[in-house]
Amino acid sequence: MEQVLDTAFYAPIGAIVIASEQVPALVERGRALLESRVVVARMVGRMAVATARRRVSDVVASNRSSDHEPETPREGPEPRVARAVTLDAERRAERVPGADLGPRPEVESLAIPGYDSLAASQVVQRLAGLTAGELESVRRYELSTRGRRTILGRVAQLQGDADAAG
Repeated sequence: MEQVLDTAFYAPIGAIVIASEQVPALVERGRALLESRVVVARMVGRMAVATARRRVSDVVASNRSSDHEPETPREGPEPRVARAVTLDAERRAERVPGADLGPRPEVESLAIPGYDSLAASQVVQRLAGLTAGELESVRRYELSTRGRRTILGRVAQLQGDADAAG
């Protein structure tokens, strides 16, 4: 009879007493655990969104900057392809004012290392730190080779800013 009384009466009362004492601590532990996981999930989500935005921006910028032209392979194009690219750039340069500025600068003399292997978006990022003379060399080189409008437009913008400041 004593065992039945313990199980049926005292055990539930003991459970209620313990629960009333332990529930606030359990709630606090559960809340802390969940909040820390939510904070981490938010941080990971923000990083994922930021990374996705950067990648989309890079893709959009490279599509705009390449003017839908295929990039020249890093190993160097076949002679026929190189001549076609040069002819196309020359045709475009004929339509650009100031394209007859004399001989083309050598690519090694440009202030941007590896210029020919860079996409237009990569070149544009490096233009802001160049001097007026270096910008002019890049402009003349670009006019006489690929004639990428994105690069030429940014050079013109920077040259206009320099003229306005000077």
